[in-house]
Amino acid sequence: MAASTPSSSAPAQYQQALGLPIPAPTLSRNFRLCCDLEAVRSVGEGLHGDGGQFNWINFTGGYFEGLLGTGEVVAGGQDSQHIMPASHPSSPLCAQLSTRYLLRTSDGCFIQVQTRGWRTGSKEVLQRLSDAAREGFSGTVPGPDEYKFRLCIEMETDARNEKYAWLNTAMFVGSGIRSGRQVIYDAYLIE
Repeated sequence: MAASTPSSSAPAQYQQALGLPIPAPTLSRNFRLCCDLEAVRSVGEGLHGDGGQFNWINFTGGYFEGLLGTGEVVAGGQDSQHIMPASHPSSPLCAQLSTRYLLRTSDGCFIQVQTRGWRTGSKEVLQRLSDAAREGFSGTVPGPDEYKFRLCIEMETDARNEKYAWLNTAMFVGSGIRSGRQVIYDAYLIE
């Protein structure tokens, strides 16, 4: 734990608080998840009306493994995306992502998962990535070093389950890739 050194311009009543040592969080890779997807369904501009594109994508299944254990992604989850318009000044064609789905562990426990995140990169790369998720794509999928795909991950399960109840208060972040009609991400536990 390192203490912060407050600036000389900080108000006097905050000098002590700004100098207190606070533990830094650490990340540890906990599991990898592979999720299979249906083709993208374009819904239109959605409520934003900003020229962007709202998409809906159903999950058809998948698999996960790691310290969390092993199991399947239950078919029926979904990803809703808001693709920013090409004219957006800060990040054209980036995707704001929101998912909700279920995992079933190999020992029969259901875990509800919610993620929120962003996929960002150059317009050209994001366009190719979007095209790769559509029916009939035959081009080259962008590599994971060509864009960023980051997530905040929350999980919830039976509070009385001794093995998995810790997930209800755990915090995770993820780093992922989109490979055609599959999403793959590593989940890191914030400790």
